[in-house]
Amino acid sequence: MIGRAPQEIEFRPLAASDFPTLTRWLAEPHVRKFYQRSPITLEQVALEYGPLARGDDLTICHMALGEGRPFAYLQCYRNADYPEWVDIMGLNEGISTDFFVGEPAFLHRGFGQAALSAYLRQIAFRHFAGEARATIAHASDNVAALRCSQAAGFKPLRPFLEDGIEMVLLATDRVAIERAGW
Repeated sequence: MIGRAPQEIEFRPLAASDFPTLTRWLAEPHVRKFYQRSPITLEQVALEYGPLARGDDLTICHMALGEGRPFAYLQCYRNADYPEWVDIMGLNEGISTDFFVGEPAFLHRGFGQAALSAYLRQIAFRHFAGEARATIAHASDNVAALRCSQAAGFKPLRPFLEDGIEMVLLATDRVAIERAGW
């Protein structure tokens, strides 16, 4: 049985060896509902995430580990590097973060909140040192993700539409994350 989230979450860069785990996670009902709506094969995961794992993309990607095992996928990128994303969400500055807890045993135990806060502090804001603001977007009906991000220090900014889906854009800044000190 998995306990509550530990004080320290570890991160390691996404690797090709993570693709089977990622494929399994992307098939989990809680991930399918909001993150990967259509089925995806191992080969498709390798094609989509391969450039990210090799560092051939401006997005940085990591696996979060708790209690010594991977439980979540996180990625972040500078908004200005993706003009199509800027057009959709309407914010040019800062970084955006995407993540999901893939391992069902780690859900609703504080691991998502701990991972998101630590990721921003330890990885994202250090990698993108010139950026002071972070955003994250969730479907407006993804109550668990919205609660998680708010518990990690994000505040709702505004609604927007992405591919016809009502989303909520949330934001935080480097100072708030450092002050929280997760």
